[in-house]
Amino acid sequence: MWYVGSHQTGSPRRSAPFRSGFRPSKPVRRAARASAIILASIGSPAATPAMPRATTGQRAEVPIREVVLGDGTRRYGVSIVIGTTRVEAGLDTGSTGLRVLPTGLAQEDVRPTPATDYMEYGGGVRLDGNVAEASVAVGALRGNATLQLVRAVSCVRGKADCTAAAVSFARYRIMGGDKPDEGFAAILGINMGAAADVANPLRGLGAHRWIIDLPRPGEPGPGRLVLNPTEAETAGYAPVEIVDSFAAARGSLHDAVRGCLVNGTSREKTCGAVVLDIGDPGLRIVSANTPAGPWPGGTPITLFFADAAGHVHTAEQATIGMDQTTTLVFENRPGAHQPFILTGVLPYLSYSVLYDPEHGTIAFKPRSKLAGAPFALPTD
Repeated sequence: MWYVGSHQTGSPRRSAPFRSGFRPSKPVRRAARASAIILASIGSPAATPAMPRATTGQRAEVPIREVVLGDGTRRYGVSIVIGTTRVEAGLDTGSTGLRVLPTGLAQEDVRPTPATDYMEYGGGVRLDGNVAEASVAVGALRGNATLQLVRAVSCVRGKADCTAAAVSFARYRIMGGDKPDEGFAAILGINMGAAADVANPLRGLGAHRWIIDLPRPGEPGPGRLVLNPTEAETAGYAPVEIVDSFAAARGSLHDAVRGCLVNGTSREKTCGAVVLDIGDPGLRIVSANTPAGPWPGGTPITLFFADAAGHVHTAEQATIGMDQTTTLVFENRPGAHQPFILTGVLPYLSYSVLYDPEHGTIAFKPRSKLAGAPFALPTD
């Protein structure tokens, strides 16, 4: 979920204005012309950088299952073990840390400490509780980890009508919206950013990098979370560097990459820091100056990811209004020093996504094309 902050939140240093002159490779230029997309400047493509060799560790694979809420929102969960209790946790790439409601946990599963922690999310929900220690297992990886044992759920100042306001604590579930008993007993935030007390548990368990393949509508079976994938499994991924000016940020901004969202009809283009977030189902553009009007349903769009030099290595095409994942909201935020593009789930529908915190990259590998769904554009 779009992360707002915790009690350790630091402000990222101001970055230089984002340069929008991307230079896509020739197949992307052909696809762009076919969709009436014209970029600001076109040049020679850069060679796709090779995937760096990673520190090895025990490989583990965990199924990712899709959970459809009563209002049709799709969420994604994994099964983990805390102490001796199996818990369904909502998977989230927009926040950091394992945060657990006391529902279903045995007293001996966790060891609370006097330290307190809170997490605030973009929808206005705030989780308060104690930092705790526990034995945690994600697939075949097990070890001691810190987590937040949630003691209270509330709404942040200015968002008194957040989804948590409509549900009692006893029946509140994370990522469940305003519906009692819908959602998860925990949230597994696997953003690569650091956190002082409640860190990404995957790294604490010995995961050096991981692959996310979300389950997709129309495909049988669950998706998968692969921890410490083999060199063979990471072949064919195109890495993109995270924006170094957000290296000190915690939560979703830490994993921001460079990119643009282009309207294929009007040729409007927004470029800036792009945030991938499994916990946020829709698209959002946050900027100091929003476009003149909404992009209507049926509008073709292209989402580009690029390196620091502006060379496009990954591109995805979709249509506004196909489903919840392509619902686009413009948010005017005065004082924003650059635009932010929150992609939600969209990139995971076209790509297998590889996170590599040791090298500061997110890498993409095209998935098979599904009828009526977003799809990856060729960039070779």
